[in-house]
Amino acid sequence: MADDSNKPVTIPKRKEPPVLRYLDPEQVRVYHGPGGQVYATIGDEVTLIEPRFVRVHPLSDPDLYISIRETDPGRGKEYGLLRNWPRLDPESRTIVAEELERRYMQPVLKRILSARDYGGASVCLFETDRGVREVTIRDARDNVVYLGSRILLTDAEGNRYDIPDVNALDPHSAQFLARLI
Repeated sequence: MADDSNKPVTIPKRKEPPVLRYLDPEQVRVYHGPGGQVYATIGDEVTLIEPRFVRVHPLSDPDLYISIRETDPGRGKEYGLLRNWPRLDPESRTIVAEELERRYMQPVLKRILSARDYGGASVCLFETDRGVREVTIRDARDNVVYLGSRILLTDAEGNRYDIPDVNALDPHSAQFLARLI
């Protein structure tokens, strides 16, 4: 057996910790390019094609910071945290608002019209601020987030439904919700 005690030891380089970079609205321009693609230019540094805009605190303070990232989730490089994004120029602000709306579409549940159980799944009819929806919820315990008197339900397709105050639900809806969760 060979003696490895005289071989030099290679110490792997330590990765530098990520640097948190804050961006002001004046540094960012978001616009539609040819074919309707969304572009984001950060200063004179980089232009991203189809950037991802992600809320840093989507529930507690959705408009405080918006992360601007590459589209490729595998690489997922973050270019910075945009603070006070509502101060962007009008075109940029409109596009970012549309992108956030698309990403965080979260209908507000007004009433539960019906709920039926089918072998571990519940099929419900919800009245939301965006109309009536038939929703399938599997494994309700795993798809409910409790935030005090606020509840977020996630359906089988990954859509979230917001109940801002369970105490404000009508008795019929509250009864369905109690059976559901």
